Amino acid sequence: MENIQIFIYSIIQGITEFLPVSSSAHLYFIQDIYNWEDSALLLAIGAHLGTFLAVMAFNRKLFINFKENHLLPFALIASLPVIFTGGLIGLLGYDSFKSNLYIIAFACIVGGVLLELSDNKKKNKNEITLKGSIVVGVFQILALIPGMSRSGTVITAMRFLGINRKLSITFSLLTGIPVLLAACVFGIYKIANLSNLNFIKLSFIVIISFFSAIITIHFFYKWIEKFSFRIFSIYRVLLGILILLYLI
Repeated sequence: MENIQIFIYSIIQGITEFLPVSSSAHLYFIQDIYNWEDSALLLAIGAHLGTFLAVMAFNRKLFINFKENHLLPFALIASLPVIFTGGLIGLLGYDSFKSNLYIIAFACIVGGVLLELSDNKKKNKNEITLKGSIVVGVFQILALIPGMSRSGTVITAMRFLGINRKLSITFSLLTGIPVLLAACVFGIYKIANLSNLNFIKLSFIVIISFFSAIITIHFFYKWIEKFSFRIFSIYRVLLGILILLYLI
């Protein structure tokens, strides 16, 4: 595994994990271009761990005031459907479709259109209910389709419910915590018995993903104070078209 591969993969994961643009679309696209499948598992585990630590660090104040914050239990509820469904698909061996670039391309386009439609909602509520968290959780199952984007599906569902943009981002970050934790645990289990595991390279992946994710989250909040999600919708559609052109 080359150092440039580690750097590019980690940066992409850190930047795209919490933006509504689909990290899997970018990573599988890059893997296909440069044929990185042989080391994809180590890269994925390190990158997931780095972004998990980043979102935990960014939201540390919410955990300090856990008893006073209703968002955390609602975020956990919203995460359960995708964790359960994703785990079931993985155990049954039905996850071979996740690297299909045709599916990824169309999912990017559809997800971009849905994000744009949802962001045109006039309401800007500043709270989410138990019922709303369940709706978001069910909608988040769509994130199992590669290219749909986990954060994108959460933000889209929140905006369709009339929730304001800032809270939509916050809730997407919080719902990412249990999902990323589950991905890390599953990944660590898969590599636990590897004799040639390179902890130094794994550490570099974690560190690079961590800092790029922290910077991106700060940028995302600053961006949404002045602008809408439209640029991300347009980007997703263009990315989907680019992948389709690559496949021709």
